[in-house]
Formats: sequence, structure tokens, C-alpha cells
Amino acid sequence: MARIVSACLILFAALTLGTPAARAAENGPAGWIGVHVRVPFAQRFAFQMLTEPRLSENVGKQREILLRPWFSAALPRGFGVGLGYDALLFWNPSDRQEHRIWQEVLQRQDFRPLWTLAQFRLEQRFFSDTDGVSVRGRFLVGIGVKLGRAFELLVNNELFVDFNEVPVVAKRGYTENRLYGGFGRRFAPWVRAALGYQMQWIDAVPADLINHTVMVLVSFDAIRK
Repeated sequence: MARIVSACLILFAALTLGTPAARAAENGPAGWIGVHVRVPFAQRFAFQMLTEPRLSENVGKQREILLRPWFSAALPRGFGVGLGYDALLFWNPSDRQEHRIWQEVLQRQDFRPLWTLAQFRLEQRFFSDTDGVSVRGRFLVGIGVKLGRAFELLVNNELFVDFNEVPVVAKRGYTENRLYGGFGRRFAPWVRAALGYQMQWIDAVPADLINHTVMVLVSFDAIRK
């Protein structure tokens, strides 16, 4: 177990320090507000849904909303798998859409009062205004520290790697990074909320984009424990 913790910490540090220095960056504030609902069924399975409006000052004051339904299954030794779909709907300045099918595998380890998370997600992305399917990998590592019975400190880093090129995705490789830090609180066994800050770096042309995002997430478990 100690080796797993050490490996996750080393990986987290490497990814956190791995964000490239911006060439010339456009900085802007953003706000993401998410509502997450989890509905368990059978013994190890659950249906989950995330609805997340996103507001950003970059890219012409872009507005978008993410709709993410998925099925998840808990496996032994802290492993889990998921199969889901994303609808990313844009408006102002454009009405284009992005649809994704994705698969993920994750592992969470609990070492009271610390827990660690490692997650890999593979996405197949479809765009309304172009042909072709973009394939992208997302690698996330996270650490949580419980602060008493109700609070916890949350830190994670996620990097994005594009595996192929389509008209909307102009290059392969490491194209985005999201570094997050925040606090979570459990208000009841079935209600939890988190408030944090995310620095989102995007490798864009002619200048990198950096969004400084305030993130709010409220989660509900449909079956009270």
C-alpha cells in the first residue's frame, strides 16, 4: 500500500509540474456549476448524471453546458470502470456541438485520513461542424485529505492527450491540463458539495488559453445510506 501511495504522489507531482510554460497566453475568468446525481442499483452498479453549465471569458465570452450520463461498476481492490456519453453544447458565439463516447478505469485507495485516485478515460469525440472522429486520452491523479468528520481537502491534476488529428483538432499530443484544488463538505450521508479553483491550460493558436475557474459541485446519492 505504501508503494501505491508513493507512486501516486510522485505521479501527481510530475503531472503538476508538467504544464508547459505558456508562449503568450490569454487569461480569463470562468465559472463551472455542476449538479451530480448517483442512483445505485444491483450491488455494485450505479447510473450517474452530471449537468454542468460553463461560462468563460475566453473565446468570445463562450457559453456551454455539459450533459454527462454514465454507468459505473465497482470492482474489488478499489478498482472501478465506467461507460458514458457527453453532450457539450455551445452557444454565443456559435451553436456547434460536441458529442463523446467514453470508457474509463480508475482505482481509489483509502489510507485514513488520506485517499488517492488514479483514473484513465478514453474518449471518441464527434463534432457537429466537421467529419472524422477524434480520439483523446485523459489521465487524472488526485489526493484527498479528510479534515474531521465532514470536511476534506481535494487536489487533482488531469492532462489531456490527443491521439489523432481532425479538422477541429489540429495537432496530436499533450494539448490541455487542468489543475484543481478545493474543499469538500458532506452535509448529510446523501448530500455532498465541493468548492474549488481550477487552472485550465489549453494549447491553442495563436496564443495559449488559461482559464481561472471557480468550480462548484453538488452531489446527491438517490438512495440514502
